[in-house]
Amino acid sequence: MSEEHKRIGFLVEELENEDWAVREDAAELLAEVGDPRAVEPLIKALNDDDWHVREAAALALALFDDERALKPLINILGDEKASVRYAGALGLYLIGDENALEGLNKTLEDKNPLVRKVSGMAIEEIKKRVKLD
Repeated sequence: MSEEHKRIGFLVEELENEDWAVREDAAELLAEVGDPRAVEPLIKALNDDDWHVREAAALALALFDDERALKPLINILGDEKASVRYAGALGLYLIGDENALEGLNKTLEDKNPLVRKVSGMAIEEIKKRVKLD
């Protein structure tokens, strides 16, 4: 087994650690490594009990150009924590898939102004990309 494969496995295991800060760090490090094997565990981390971990997982998924992340990121636009909704909107902005438009349109009326702003930016960017294709 390669050293990098062991490292990915270790970080994925750390997503299950009892300490939320360790889980958050693991999500952030998985984003830095950028290995596609991290996508499914990061999607699972979007359901973590701690909002720090959900936010880190959403931001990490944004860096992967992987369609598996699209629906889970749309789903977290309804999270109770504004920073998680923001991370989901930012992730959808970076992914830029037109299938995110419906979910993003709903967040244009979010109670948090930052979530509304990022959602609006994401919608504009996705519409630009669709016109270019």
